[in-house]
Amino acid sequence: MKDNIMQVVKLFIVCVIAAAVLAWVYGFTKAPIEKSKMSETMDAIKKVVSGMTDDMTIKDTLLSVKEDTSKIQAFIILNPDSSVYAYAVKTVTNLGYGGGIVIMLGLDKNFAITGVEPLEHKETPGLGTKMTKEEFKVQFIGKSLDNFNFKVVKDGGDIVAITAATITSRAVGDAITRGITYAEENFKVSSDTMVIDSAAIDTMKSEEIK
Repeated sequence: MKDNIMQVVKLFIVCVIAAAVLAWVYGFTKAPIEKSKMSETMDAIKKVVSGMTDDMTIKDTLLSVKEDTSKIQAFIILNPDSSVYAYAVKTVTNLGYGGGIVIMLGLDKNFAITGVEPLEHKETPGLGTKMTKEEFKVQFIGKSLDNFNFKVVKDGGDIVAITAATITSRAVGDAITRGITYAEENFKVSSDTMVIDSAAIDTMKSEEIK
């Protein structure tokens, strides 16, 4: 009986030490990891939104998604006078062949696409991964919900699908549609000279990305 108690005590001590070490490692690596992710995010924004200058401000917000509890992350790029220059939307879909796909989508102030940059995916190498190629992404440049059907041609849409990767192509179309739709629902106004009023956007986190 005494031996069993000692074994339990030893096991408890080992677990406590292991938990303490893990907590220390997490605390030590958290800041560098977050800094790396922010750097990756900024690089992606610059890829999908051309013409950005150092005097522009980027504000980070979360867009409400009506049909479920998930959120889509958006970045509002503001001119020095606080007028909107463009948007970058980190949009998602779960329809990929390998599951979830995360895409950074660039939009001008009229919600036409300026760039598409896949960030995370588990698609088939040599097939679905071709969604990262310029020859596939270029078909979306300048397109919007008004002038393009973001379904594959096989489904009656305008997307020229990747050969042998129709599922991936459908998923990209779904992610783009979601990104533009919720950007418009959250930010679209009638004024051509739109100025962001952060108090009017319930989901705004009021954080500037340096």
